[in-house]
Amino acid sequence: KLEYSINDPEAPENHPRVWYIWRGNAILASMKGHEYALKHYLGTHHNAVAEDAPEHTEEVKWHDVAPLGKMDLVVDLNFRMDSSALYSDIVLPAASWYEKSDLNSTDLHSFIHPLGQAIAPVWESKTDWDIFKHIALSTSEYAQKYFAEPQKDIVLSPLSHDSEGEISQSVVKDWYLNECEAIPGKTTHKISIVDRDYTLIYQKYISLGKNIREKGLGAHGNHFSCEDAFDEMLRSNHFPVEHSNGQILPSIKEDEWAANAVLHLSTLTNGQLNVRAYQNMEKKTGMTLVDLGQGSRDVRIRYADLLAQPRRYNTSPIWSGLMTDGRAYAPYTYNVERLVPWRTLTGRQHIYLDHELYIDFGENLPTYKPSPKPEAYGDLRETIKEGEAKILNCLTPHGKWHIHSTYMENLRMLTLSRGCEPCWLNEEDADELGIKDNDWVEVYNDHGVYCTRAVVSSRIPRGVCIVYHVPERTVGIPKSQVRGNKRAGGHNSFTRIHLKPNYLAGGYGQFSYHFNYWGPIAPNRDTHVIVKRMEKLVW
Repeated sequence: KLEYSINDPEAPENHPRVWYIWRGNAILASMKGHEYALKHYLGTHHNAVAEDAPEHTEEVKWHDVAPLGKMDLVVDLNFRMDSSALYSDIVLPAASWYEKSDLNSTDLHSFIHPLGQAIAPVWESKTDWDIFKHIALSTSEYAQKYFAEPQKDIVLSPLSHDSEGEISQSVVKDWYLNECEAIPGKTTHKISIVDRDYTLIYQKYISLGKNIREKGLGAHGNHFSCEDAFDEMLRSNHFPVEHSNGQILPSIKEDEWAANAVLHLSTLTNGQLNVRAYQNMEKKTGMTLVDLGQGSRDVRIRYADLLAQPRRYNTSPIWSGLMTDGRAYAPYTYNVERLVPWRTLTGRQHIYLDHELYIDFGENLPTYKPSPKPEAYGDLRETIKEGEAKILNCLTPHGKWHIHSTYMENLRMLTLSRGCEPCWLNEEDADELGIKDNDWVEVYNDHGVYCTRAVVSSRIPRGVCIVYHVPERTVGIPKSQVRGNKRAGGHNSFTRIHLKPNYLAGGYGQFSYHFNYWGPIAPNRDTHVIVKRMEKLVW
């Protein structure tokens, strides 16, 4: 009998052991509760002093002693020595912005960015695409010895947003507690058995498989067939091919070839596929929509086109904005002007949420709720044992002069923020604390500590302090006086994860899961800290 790993996440057999960090600064920038990650993921030094919560779990097995150092290997693909690289076992030098060919986009505007390669990767660095290609090749070679035969893998998939699964049950029942029958894809997750041939990992990495030809593509409830587009890649001299296991498949061996494959098979950059997607939406909605794609039917955007000049992508049913005739992108115009149903259970915007979990928590209607008091969160239980202190609500917004943890470590950007990520304080709060502008301060609670300079400003509300993310644990971080002269951390050192139970709801209308779309997040805005002037600066 198999049980779910989630029932006992602290059992050694359920720990993740190998961690690849790619295109992110996970250990500090993304990791709310950074000091706990150092303690439990990596088993290294940390500045947390909090005691374990007295409350125990009921459905998840409780361990009195939490494991330390779960990871056996941390591999970081990086073009700079950021905080994640500092704590990794292996750092693979990756190519920087102008040393590789890649695509970059966002739903905040309607352009696709090419990362045009101006020079070859310097020294021993390689492009992201090539690094994973080499890993795939080595994996396939080792698999000849260790996994020579295909392995069967059981894959569990949640009831997905914008699929039939989100309307599969009218009330929420827990099959795990025998409240209903476990029916995969209806009352519980989908179950698939997948054959994994590890000896073919490399061949699968460098070639485009036939599942795209046979099953098509789509997103956000849209679908379109790609059979002719796939065959065109085999016939056309514009696309290289791979000969693999007696098959001829489109090649994505090089990064630019992969970029062209993405552009060729996307409704945003291939007008014919876009029209086809609108035709499918007409069948689903019974409305006339194809005209939205007719104007771009002949549009084909290749990687070289993006290098030559900025190009807007097509108006597409995958996104909710209408951009015909040069119109600026605005979300939901597709729903408002063309009356396409919203992606909710009713197909409309509504303020009443008919879900048992929301009803139980009193959030089925929009109702004002004040933030819980600091005592409820317990961020300062150990810290304030030292005596009276002024408690501030600390916010960690996106950086003023950079994007996440990138683009700030140069003289011009650092000059804008005093060479660091300072702590912004209200002038009256600062006066009460005896802090003057540009003083060194410690921002701390039970979870960790961050040392930086103070910016005293009337623009900051009383009772609030702001530390923009993301400072790095590389340079400019002194030792903390309140944590035993150990090196201080970053903006996520004094945060921790707060899970809102409502966001765990799934499998019911718009509450169904989709990656980076609907699911549990880790809000950390109700973090409380103490800010104290540093008496002595020690590096």
